[in-house]
Amino acid sequence: MAFTLGRKFMKKNLILLTFLASIGTLCFSQDKEAKDPFDLSASSSKIEELGVITKAAVDELEIRARSLFNEEKYEDAIPVLEEYSKKANWLANMLAATLDPYYGASYDDRKDYPYKKIQPLIPLETMANEYKSKRNIAIAMRGECLLKIGNKKEAIPVLLNALDLIDIDNETWWQRTRNNLLSIIEVKI
Repeated sequence: MAFTLGRKFMKKNLILLTFLASIGTLCFSQDKEAKDPFDLSASSSKIEELGVITKAAVDELEIRARSLFNEEKYEDAIPVLEEYSKKANWLANMLAATLDPYYGASYDDRKDYPYKKIQPLIPLETMANEYKSKRNIAIAMRGECLLKIGNKKEAIPVLLNALDLIDIDNETWWQRTRNNLLSIIEVKI
């Protein structure tokens, strides 16, 4: 009796797993098929929103944003930090896109790709990651500015977003952002 129940249970689970696997495969293939290679609307809307950006322009914006923040000109810093974080993010995404053919390749193709061809790509990946980190800090700074001008309601989602994005190894901004949020909700540790 126990053996029969075990077989029925296993058979039901096997059917369920097969069903779930087929749905997953179907969803994956539909996502792949659904992407229109001629649909440039997402990139075009980013350019429409942010303009054609350059690394030099983003770096200049960073200097301006940090200067306003450090001079405690919080109201002036907020829109500059928002613009800077968006443009740093877009720059990071464009840099990362230059690596898509490599990361989109199969495991075997990546494994067989010569290291001497990968080596020049490493600085691009590093730079993309740096701009993502800069974006995270700019978001945290914006949240702090909102807190400093007394706009707690707007500061909370910005600080939550920053905490979601900040890397574990960025202890300075993690602690600073955490403390800013805790001060709003009046929690002392």
